[in-house]
Formats: sequence, C-alpha cells, structure tokens
Amino acid sequence: MMAARYCYLLGGLISSEKMTATDKIIKFHGTKVYNITILYSTRQYFKKVQDTAQEFDALNDAEDCETINVQIVADFVTVTFYEQESSNLIKRRELIPTHTIQHISIKDQAP
Repeated sequence: MMAARYCYLLGGLISSEKMTATDKIIKFHGTKVYNITILYSTRQYFKKVQDTAQEFDALNDAEDCETINVQIVADFVTVTFYEQESSNLIKRRELIPTHTIQHISIKDQAP
C-alpha cells in the first residue's frame, strides 16, 4: 500500500488505488506530524445567535487526498488538501478564522 502513494500515472493516482487515512501525509507548516486536531466554533444566525463547537481531525478527515498541510497565517488557520503535493495540485483549501479557534492539538508520533 505504501507503493501506491508514489505510483502515479499521468499526474494522478492509478484509479484502482485509493488513499486511506493511514496513507495520508499530514503536515504542520511543512513538517510531517502524525495528526492535527483543531477545535473551533461556528456562529449561526437563525432566530438567535448560537455558537456550535466543530472539530477538524486531519487523520480521520474523509477527503480523498495525498497530503493535508495546516498553517497558521495572520488571522487564519489555512488547511490545504493536496491531490499531489509534488506537482502542487490542490483539491481545496479551507480558512478557519483564528478568533474562532479554541484549541489546536498536534501529535508528532503514533500513540
């Protein structure tokens, strides 16, 4: 399965090889880590203002990607999902405002 991470055909993974949670590369400011969890709140404005706790867990995220890179830049935590990091192919990017973040946990190695 490790060979699937490096086996590319025409700029993408071979279609029969899907990335799993254990194959994802997780990085914090470009340095490999085991996992990152971010606890943050979102504010909803329906009939009344309501704050809801949200959690981002990089290792258990459902996005099918090769690499997840988390960076703290100015007023945002930037979460970038790479389809192929070596070619800078980005699937999507999320910005979490820093004023909504309650806790960031970074694990360097497996438990």
